[in-house]
Amino acid sequence: MENLPFWFPKKSNIIWYVLFIGLFLLSMDFWGWGQSEPLILGLPIWVVYLLILTLATSVAFYLFSKTCWRDSR
Repeated sequence: MENLPFWFPKKSNIIWYVLFIGLFLLSMDFWGWGQSEPLILGLPIWVVYLLILTLATSVAFYLFSKTCWRDSR
């Protein structure tokens, strides 16, 4: 286990790998391609979906940086 590369998932942080891979897969908007209806607050539903996904990614990265980021000083 000691000779694994730095990017290889450890058991303590595997949840972050799964979370970010899941968010990446959710960002592939294959289901709403070419749609402009229905509208939510005057925006196509795919725009609202991507806004929510961007917010979720931002929160996930904030939590990741607060809990797992190493101090480089």
